[in-house]
Amino acid sequence: MKSSLLFVLIFFSTLVCALAQTINHTYRFENNFEVQKLQCAPNLASVQAAGNCTDSPISGDFVDEILSCSRNRKVYHTNLNWGLMYPNTEGIVDETYTIQMYVKITDWGPAQWARILDFSDGQLDEGIYFKSTDDTEDRCLDFNPYGTAGICPAFKKSTYYLLTFTRNGARNILDVYVDNTLFISYNDSEKRYVGKPGVPLYFFRDDAATTCESAAANFAYLSLTNKYFSRNEVVRSYASICTTINYSTAADFSIAPNPTCGYPEKVEIKYTGSIPDPGTGYTFEWGWDGGTVISGSGMGPYVVTWDGGGTKHISLTVNNVDCNNPFVNIKELTLSDLDLTTALEPGTCEKSEEGTLTLTGSGGIPPFQYSIDSVNYTPDNIFKLMPATYRVFVKDANNCTVRKIVKVEFSSNITLETLKDTTICAGQSVVLLTNSNSQTFSWSPQAGLDNPAGKDPTAAPAATTRYIVTATQGVCSQSDTVHVRVAPKIDVLVTPDATIESNVPFQLSASSPQVPNASDALFIWSPPNGLNDPLSPTPLATLLTDQTYSVAVTSPEGCTVSAEVNLRVQRGDRVNVPTAFTPNGDGKNEMLMPIVSGITGISYFKVYNRWGEVVFYTNELDKGWDGQFKGTKPVAGTYVWIFEGTSVDGNIIRKKGTVMLLQ
Repeated sequence: MKSSLLFVLIFFSTLVCALAQTINHTYRFENNFEVQKLQCAPNLASVQAAGNCTDSPISGDFVDEILSCSRNRKVYHTNLNWGLMYPNTEGIVDETYTIQMYVKITDWGPAQWARILDFSDGQLDEGIYFKSTDDTEDRCLDFNPYGTAGICPAFKKSTYYLLTFTRNGARNILDVYVDNTLFISYNDSEKRYVGKPGVPLYFFRDDAATTCESAAANFAYLSLTNKYFSRNEVVRSYASICTTINYSTAADFSIAPNPTCGYPEKVEIKYTGSIPDPGTGYTFEWGWDGGTVISGSGMGPYVVTWDGGGTKHISLTVNNVDCNNPFVNIKELTLSDLDLTTALEPGTCEKSEEGTLTLTGSGGIPPFQYSIDSVNYTPDNIFKLMPATYRVFVKDANNCTVRKIVKVEFSSNITLETLKDTTICAGQSVVLLTNSNSQTFSWSPQAGLDNPAGKDPTAAPAATTRYIVTATQGVCSQSDTVHVRVAPKIDVLVTPDATIESNVPFQLSASSPQVPNASDALFIWSPPNGLNDPLSPTPLATLLTDQTYSVAVTSPEGCTVSAEVNLRVQRGDRVNVPTAFTPNGDGKNEMLMPIVSGITGISYFKVYNRWGEVVFYTNELDKGWDGQFKGTKPVAGTYVWIFEGTSVDGNIIRKKGTVMLLQ
């Protein structure tokens, strides 16, 4: 009993699912009456009217038409007294259904009535009609045999309408929409407008009861489904009319990014069609045109890369396994290999300061456009630019861009180098030696210059000055500077002229109030004769004859001033003998000898001991006594000396004295 109940539940569930499954049959009349790919449904057929009207020799033809969104495509034109038949073999159209047709009337025909839908297999003179009025060529909608419904008249010839007939089997209400507007809700409780399995439905084809009620029309789209459409569904279908009447979305997919700007790049291909995931009852075969799948299977999504640029054709073949009616959708992917090369002709002195930059795009999709600011693009690829660093761009027809950084340079061949910074003393001048290949010069300021337009002017500024020289050649100019510092003038104070004693050291001195620290200055005395240190500010001068000295004092800044000292040696005859000496071997006062002045020769110099013996004798001025007598060691005591010589005047000079010999 339980198992029987379980079987009943399973069967009922399966039946409900089967009943709830939406089935759609779509026809787009692009050179045939075949059902849309992937759908398992019978094809339409062209049929004659059932009455005795004079038929057109042909049923109709596929003609070119411009539809919504300005798309030019084939539609089917059915002639007067001809129509289309849908077999309704599976009973898709029964008590609950939706029929949509995108149709244009081209000829209302000679009769007052024109059949739109016939559910009676041509046996009854009832159905849905266009009906004329007495005062206009426009038509009304008529539910025969119940009469006109909705706005009347409402329909014009040569106008495409999306007509939607949707019946709710639970309420027996048939709603008719024109485009996206509800035209009439009709109570079909008698079920006159109900389809039956195996009973064909006819469109624009009359019955045999009342003949010749037929119109000629252009069919662009016909859809039949076993589902009732709500108002929102009708509004949505009309909003997407461009896609609905022209394309099937069953095998649609997206490619992102497309185009790509560079490769290899990971591209995502995602199924966006109307078949719900997981695609039960369908197979999905993808073609990648040489791409490598990184990830993805079945319906996707996929991530794919390519090794080269160009146009790639990505295909999706979806097949309904029940009826083997495959649909192939092919889309193009553009992999940009856009590149940018640059060529620069620098500006020169003789031509212009501007450089000429040429940009050249390659790869990608022509035509190319160029920019130096990423905002303003132009097909002109040559730019005149001042020296600077620029970001330059090329953009192709797919709006891919490539950027490069370019340094626009100026090729100046002008050379200029003037004198290094220098210091001169007040009142002096300096030549501003300058090396340059230019022929035109300008110096600033001009004060202190002998030739402000010369290449090598002489500068004698009264104060420290910074000179700027500008050399010009063509459009080029270049500047250099030299700082001429003017050091202050210095004075020198020197020993006054003097009369000094012969052969007696005399102190000389030189100084400058502007150089308080003597070690910062350079002193040079000349001539150096008789001086113990000619480079000292205070040398000692020991002279026998008159002498004029010149001293040059140089400041740290290099300024030099000179002064002179005249020394006169006092004339006179003089003999000096020390009063003591110490010949003890310590190197000090070891020798006793006369110190003479104004003496040209010596007759003798004698030394006596206390017993009157001569212990030393010489007639030479540069010899003296070392304290020894007859080879013995010096003996301390008092000794007597006698000197006789000839003066420079020829006089005989005699002197006598005593000396102490100390140990």
